[in-house]
Amino acid sequence: MKPILVVAGEASGDLHGAEILRELRARRPDLRLVGVGGSLMSPLLDRKLADVRDLAVVGFVEVARHLPRLRRLFNEIQAVAAQEDIGTALLIDYPGFNLRLAGTLRRTMPQVRLHQFVCPQVWAWKAGRIPSLGRTLDALYCLFDFEPPLFQGYPVEALWVGNPLVETAVPEVDRDTFFRTTGLDPSRPLVALLPGSRRGELDRLLPPLAQLVADWQSRPERQAVQWVLPVAPTLPEPALRALLGAQGSQVRLVHGLGYAARAYADAALVCSGTATLETALLGTPFAIIYKLNPITHWAARRWVKIPWFGLANVVAGHQVVPELLQGEVNPRRLSAELDALLDPAVADPMRVELGRIRAHLGAPGAAARVAEHLLAHLPD
Repeated sequence: MKPILVVAGEASGDLHGAEILRELRARRPDLRLVGVGGSLMSPLLDRKLADVRDLAVVGFVEVARHLPRLRRLFNEIQAVAAQEDIGTALLIDYPGFNLRLAGTLRRTMPQVRLHQFVCPQVWAWKAGRIPSLGRTLDALYCLFDFEPPLFQGYPVEALWVGNPLVETAVPEVDRDTFFRTTGLDPSRPLVALLPGSRRGELDRLLPPLAQLVADWQSRPERQAVQWVLPVAPTLPEPALRALLGAQGSQVRLVHGLGYAARAYADAALVCSGTATLETALLGTPFAIIYKLNPITHWAARRWVKIPWFGLANVVAGHQVVPELLQGEVNPRRLSAELDALLDPAVADPMRVELGRIRAHLGAPGAAARVAEHLLAHLPD
């Protein structure tokens, strides 16, 4: 049995990758798995080449800055793929890196089957990639039901497997345990802050969030809220505390309770990305926030073809939650949005709309469906 190469590039990919690898191990304990993963995937890999933290950069300018390191890792993965004589590659999200890797493997190791988990957002931008994806990949596992039809007429087998978040986005503990463990007061409003899982996102989003906390706490007419910030496994706590500065004492940092922190919060401010779908599934009223490098933002405005940038709104097909981008992520605007989110007249209808998003994400069992399909198509 030839080894399988598995490559994830960020915290969400590590989460989903671990679920898939567990399903693979349960069915075929003899599989040899090599590749890139984070703390969740690492125990399931026979050979780990790098950590997701080595790949966790976002944006054109940021990628350019880290290009030499990324190129070295890219070359190392290619070398190991050849050395291990892999038969299959499972590439998990992270399209800028993984799809380039898929193209290289297709040219240098044409016998390898290429499976991509998570369809790139070709429905939002770069629709011109559809023909290349359709001809390069053997299998494309789609999380949304509107994605497979985009690849009709191409050799790739595009499958809607459903979204694993319907299973994974659940509180780690019950409400009483969460408040007892964290020392937070269950009788006071709780606001969750999610500034992202990448260092670049943290650098851009945490300072205005810290200023929001300072401004809010200094105004007695505001509701007396508590602040909680789940610590992503890809980010060191000292970096968070440094960016929070003097407000660090006002914000409770929690580890391993990211879903519970949002589920039991009264409102949340959430970095655009997978976290917005997670928060929607947890039913907590929230606003989406995001800041890009100015050059990256300029390029994105030219290329993105849909009216929303938050996944929760994209899946819903209309704006369910407010979106704050670039200069809108400032303490004054954040305070106004948070005021609204804490108002039952706004929060209650939003909860109803958030509940409808779940229907667009498919049935539980996405990781099992991926594992079964991949194993059924292992090369001889």
